[in-house]
Amino acid sequence: MAFVQQYAKVPVPADTMIIDSRPKRPKYDKGYIPSAISIPDSKFDALKGSLPENKEALLIFYCQAPT
Repeated sequence: MAFVQQYAKVPVPADTMIIDSRPKRPKYDKGYIPSAISIPDSKFDALKGSLPENKEALLIFYCQAPT
């Protein structure tokens, strides 16, 4: 959590992208890290064009842990 907190800022630090991989509805819409973008795991192939062109960029994926 401490690692992610240093990047969970608005605006997001350069060459960093935080990706919420939970389903957009209802989980992402209920709350998400500010500056995170929604790329649900089920739609990753269709939305992977949203990823940064810089292959050195830091990508931080998060999802809901098993309950």
